[in-house]
Amino acid sequence: MTTQHPDRAVWPSSIEDVPTTAPGRAPAVEPVRRTATPPESGIRTGTHPAGSDPTRSMASGGRSVRRRRWARGPAALALAALLTGASIGFGLRYTVVPPPRHTPTATAPTASAGAAFAQRQAAVNRASLPTPDIADFAGPWLGRVGGCSVDAISEAQRGNGETTRTRCTAGIVTSYWITYRNLADREAAEARYRSQAANAAALASGAAAPTQQSTVAGRTVQYIEYAYRIPNGDRAGQVVVAIWWSDPTRPIAGVFTCYWAELASSWLPLRDLWAQAVTTPVQR
Repeated sequence: MTTQHPDRAVWPSSIEDVPTTAPGRAPAVEPVRRTATPPESGIRTGTHPAGSDPTRSMASGGRSVRRRRWARGPAALALAALLTGASIGFGLRYTVVPPPRHTPTATAPTASAGAAFAQRQAAVNRASLPTPDIADFAGPWLGRVGGCSVDAISEAQRGNGETTRTRCTAGIVTSYWITYRNLADREAAEARYRSQAANAAALASGAAAPTQQSTVAGRTVQYIEYAYRIPNGDRAGQVVVAIWWSDPTRPIAGVFTCYWAELASSWLPLRDLWAQAVTTPVQR
């Protein structure tokens, strides 16, 4: 079966129906018909041989011509109709149906910039935390801190009820992830930081009062901003500001600390780092 192409003429498959003007078709040569030569007497005198009837001969010749024309008529009409339809279809293709436009292929949505790195960073930091509880608690921030290591607990820290303390850094900020012996020790630590928060505004203006905050993980935490001065050493007299928060139901807590001068005397950068757990948590 011949495939139809709307942009070219489709010729019939039968050779007999192909007109002599078809592309690639040599014009048919009309066969040479030998006609009887009239007798010399008939040509010269205008007479006809005996038994011949010129009227009858002309009539029969006319009918023969009409039969040939009639035989070619249907084929010519069919071809004309076919060519007309092909030309109409070719025109409609470009007038009625416009050519298709190139539509860019839609691309699948991609993850936000840095998401893959943050997830890998969080996985590495998680392995440095000593217990699953503190790792889950620190989870929303682990993609934004690094260099995590477990600190040795001093006697003073042990006296405060701490059992583990893991330190990580985030540029100018140092974070601590702390586990306590029990809830009573964790509540005692909260009381100490609340007392420091009472004088925080005098050391670092704009400090917020202690409050409760909700993280995107659905945890309600105790949130405290406090400040203090370095008592001695190379940085003696400089102000340190901090955000401390804890899970009310478990003996764990986190701390972000930074020198006030390195924050350009503003709480906003430190709060912004803490707020990452509220806006864009890192999936584990």
